[in-house]
Amino acid sequence: MGIIEKIKCGNVTELDLLEYITDNDISVAIAAAESKLATEPILDIAAHDKDREVRLAAVKNPNMGVDTLKMLKEDVDLEISRIATLRLERI
Repeated sequence: MGIIEKIKCGNVTELDLLEYITDNDISVAIAAAESKLATEPILDIAAHDKDREVRLAAVKNPNMGVDTLKMLKEDVDLEISRIATLRLERI
């Protein structure tokens, strides 16, 4: 079983996700940001990633913290900014 499959099946620890969120393989980082096991601190790291797709996966994760959503509301990417804004309005 590959890393992405492990993440999707939930066969990872928080420490694993912390390692994967900073992985140079964007697919792995995205899978980690999408994981329902990802905690607020891990998603905060993903939210600061230079790659748009990692930030987009993070902003869609329901475990994202309010402070990080507020930061992403100001993201240069309009889709990420819009999603963060909508999520904040629902809180």
